[in-house]
Amino acid sequence: MGLDADLIAYYEAEALAERRVDQGELRVRLRQAFVRRLLQERRHRVVDVGAGPGLDVVGWQQDGFDVVGVDLALANVEVMHRRGLSAVVGSLYQLPFRSSTFDALWSMSTFVHVPHDRFDEAIAELVRVVQPGGLLGIGTWGGLDYEGTPTFGDLRPYRFFSLASHHRWRAMLGQHGDVELFETHQPGDDHAWEYQFAVLRAPR
Repeated sequence: MGLDADLIAYYEAEALAERRVDQGELRVRLRQAFVRRLLQERRHRVVDVGAGPGLDVVGWQQDGFDVVGVDLALANVEVMHRRGLSAVVGSLYQLPFRSSTFDALWSMSTFVHVPHDRFDEAIAELVRVVQPGGLLGIGTWGGLDYEGTPTFGDLRPYRFFSLASHHRWRAMLGQHGDVELFETHQPGDDHAWEYQFAVLRAPR
């Protein structure tokens, strides 16, 4: 529980400081492409896991989806409520929903905090709440194998990060469904981390 407690404390502080105000061009573009997939398949009930203050949830709602945001930090859920969004406090290890509740799932930069030895537990829980054959859009940082707590940023406590190489991450996802899309994106600076985005089809 130590890692979760640190994450809650960090993201509570981030929400109270109103740090996250922009999703960035890449994340907007990835969501828009995922929207098109969902509309083609007539999928309209979406859960956003690790939603933060709900910037993507706002986008889902504006696009006409029935969406619920989930976040570990109560302060983020309260921000979403103030924005008129449906949101609940929850952990991706134990989501507060019945099985097969949603047509699709969206989770961006959440698995970056999931230790490799808890990956199967986490992804199985995400797949559980999606209907058989449903789609999961999952983005995370990676490109190299790394687990640790780097000391960057001015908020405390520092966050634990878990990254996997592209080959390893795709293989990990593939144990829990069909990987229909796998993309990697390099940020504009010289950062060693890259962004990985996958579309996973839940088993039927």
